[in-house]
Amino acid sequence: MRVLMVGSDPTERGGMATVTALMLKHRPDIRMIVTHREGSALKRLRLWVTGTVRVALALRHVDVVHAHMSERGSVIRKGVVVLLAKAFRVPIVVHCHGAEFVEWFQGLPRPVQRVVAWTFRQADLFAVLGVSWRRTYASLLGVTRIAVLGNPVELSPVAEKPAGLRVVFLGRFGARKGSAAVLRAVAGLPVDVVMAGDGEVAETRALAAELGVRAEIHTWLAPVDRDRVLASAHVFVLPSRDEGLPMALLEAMGHGLVPVVSPVGSIGEVVWDGENGMLVPPGDDAAIRQALEKLLADDGLRDRLSTSARATVEPYDIGPYVVGLAGHWDRISGSRVG
Repeated sequence: MRVLMVGSDPTERGGMATVTALMLKHRPDIRMIVTHREGSALKRLRLWVTGTVRVALALRHVDVVHAHMSERGSVIRKGVVVLLAKAFRVPIVVHCHGAEFVEWFQGLPRPVQRVVAWTFRQADLFAVLGVSWRRTYASLLGVTRIAVLGNPVELSPVAEKPAGLRVVFLGRFGARKGSAAVLRAVAGLPVDVVMAGDGEVAETRALAAELGVRAEIHTWLAPVDRDRVLASAHVFVLPSRDEGLPMALLEAMGHGLVPVVSPVGSIGEVVWDGENGMLVPPGDDAAIRQALEKLLADDGLRDRLSTSARATVEPYDIGPYVVGLAGHWDRISGSRVG
C-alpha cells in the first residue's frame, strides 16, 4: 500500500501535528508532503504552491492519499488536494481536526459554502474525531462516507504519583481554552499548578501574579518534558469552549490524570462525569474549583477516576489505531477505478 500523506509540518505545535507525527512514526513507509508551515505569508504561500505541485507529481505513484485538515486556509489547501486526487482517480481520505470549523464555515457566504461542500463530497472517506463530529460534517457538507477514528496516543505505564495534588493545563492560553478560569479556580487552594502552551503567555503569568497563584507557567513543552509533567501530576484541567478531541486530554488520561474538562466537541464521548472524570461548563471557575475541592478531599474518588481514565484511553493506543486505519485505506483503494 503506497500511502501519500498531505498536511502541515508534523514538527509544529498542536494536536493535528502530533497525530501526524505519531502516524509517521508507526508507519514509516508513508510518504509525507508538507503544504503548510508557520512563517510569513510569502513563505506559507510558496510552500503551499511547491507542496501542491509535489502532490500532483506524486499522484501517479500512490494508492491512496491521506490529507489532514483543520479550518480556514487548511480547507482551501486540502480542497485542492481532493480535486487533484479525483482528477488522477486516486482515493483520498480527508482527516478532520478543526475545532473551529463550524464557526468558520457558517461565516462564509452561501455560494462559497456550496463550493466547499461539493468539493469535500468528492472525498472517498471523511475521518472525524467523534460521533458528534460525524453528525456535524454530515449536516454542514452533506458527506456520507464517514469514519470515526478518535485520536491516537502512545501509552506507557502510569508512574507512581507524589503526595499532594498537582494540576496541569496544556494548550493555548486564552479565552477559547479557559486558561484564566483555571487560575481563578486554583487561587487559594493547596495545589501545585503547571501550565504550558502558546498564545497569551505573558498575560497568563501576569494574572497568576495578580491572583497570588504560585504556578509554573511555561511556553510549549517538548514531548519529553510534557510526559515528565504528566507523569508527576494528578489532575488535568481544560475548560474549553470548543474542541475537536484534544490530544493533551488523551495523553493526560493515559498518564492516569483525572480530567476536569468541558463537554465540548467530542470530549463528552470519552469523559463521563463521575465515572472517569468531572465535567464543568466552559470557563466556569466556580465549577472547576468545586471539582478540585472534591478531589482534594477524597483520595478514593481521585484514585477511582484516575484508574477509569487510563482504562478509557487504552483503546486509543497507536498500535491498534494504525491497523484500523490501514483497513480503511485498503477498503477505499479496493474500489479504485482504472
